[in-house]
Amino acid sequence: MSSRRSGMHSLHTFRIILAALTMGLCGLPLSAQITSGTITGRVQDSTGAMVKGATVTVSNPSNGLTRQLTTTDTGEFVAPNLLPGTYNVSVDAPGFKRLETNGFVLTAAGKLDTGNLVLNVGATANEVTVTADSGQVQLQADSGERSDSITSKQLNDVAINGRNVLDYMKLIPGVTGVFDGHASGTGGLDSFNINGTRANEHEMTIDGASNVDTGNNGGTHVTVNTDAIEEVKVLTSNYQAEFGKAAGGTIALVTKSGSNEWHGDGRYFHRHEGLNANEWFNKKNQLQGDLPNTPPLYRYNYAGYQLGGPILKNKLFFFWSQEFYQQLVPSGGTTQFYTPTALERNGDFSQSINGDGTPILLSGPGITNNKIDPTQLPAAQAAAFA
Repeated sequence: MSSRRSGMHSLHTFRIILAALTMGLCGLPLSAQITSGTITGRVQDSTGAMVKGATVTVSNPSNGLTRQLTTTDTGEFVAPNLLPGTYNVSVDAPGFKRLETNGFVLTAAGKLDTGNLVLNVGATANEVTVTADSGQVQLQADSGERSDSITSKQLNDVAINGRNVLDYMKLIPGVTGVFDGHASGTGGLDSFNINGTRANEHEMTIDGASNVDTGNNGGTHVTVNTDAIEEVKVLTSNYQAEFGKAAGGTIALVTKSGSNEWHGDGRYFHRHEGLNANEWFNKKNQLQGDLPNTPPLYRYNYAGYQLGGPILKNKLFFFWSQEFYQQLVPSGGTTQFYTPTALERNGDFSQSINGDGTPILLSGPGITNNKIDPTQLPAAQAAAFA
């Protein structure tokens, strides 16, 4: 009996944990409103007349999301708050054949116009299936924004040095900068000018949450490894009012999430100066006796993995990614630090010199012959010599 109770208690605990995870994961899209997009369109018959009251179904097969809408008096429909992905749009109306249109690619914060969806007269049981015209889909008819996207395929196919997503900003039209991602850490957001705006006026979000260090408007709080990123939308100008706060460009980053299919990979990125060819300047400096005839130290070791898939098909998904790195990047020069000597810690600067050998001279209350008498100092300053 006790064993059975223990088993029931474990099952009950598992259900509580699963429910908590479900509520947490279901809440994620609410925090990502700023990265969600909108699909709009119009339904008409073969004569060009708009069809009122038609049922429009917008669905994403990868995660089972389904949204049903009804066309207005002018035959229009609007499906807001959709996460990036590939959508299918179907239309049902009495007296017309069912229309199924596949392959609408919605980007982060995108305004996607399906164009005119034309219904043919016939029985509802009959169906007409077409593939979306990618050329038509790319037209931004409902927004005056200028923007571009960096897809997960681009992020995965390019073994970028330093694996910092901001390096991909160099691919966006209208963006200029000198960003060097291999040694930037969590900085570098102010290394770009987007359509001529100031470099410290940009906004960057991760799933809708701001990632800008507002202390200087040039740093970021965290970096995300590129294999965990689904898409990066870069709004360069004329974007909508919901993208406020920044006068420059807006970088909307969307992380990956699980789907109805299992996906995963492992990776290792390695770089070592021993694999690099020596250069002419190294050889020249070696002949002059200034530097050794070897390439400078330059080492990267990045290892990581990711896994995503369904927990409950069409309802609950997971995605997990980790990345570990070790790197050795020379600073390009010698950095010197001055530390106090044993005499200086006791207030005796009579033997202190600076970097070029010049004696350090002190003057002020409580100082005699370059020596500090703590008893002659205010209590707050004398405490340093206690």
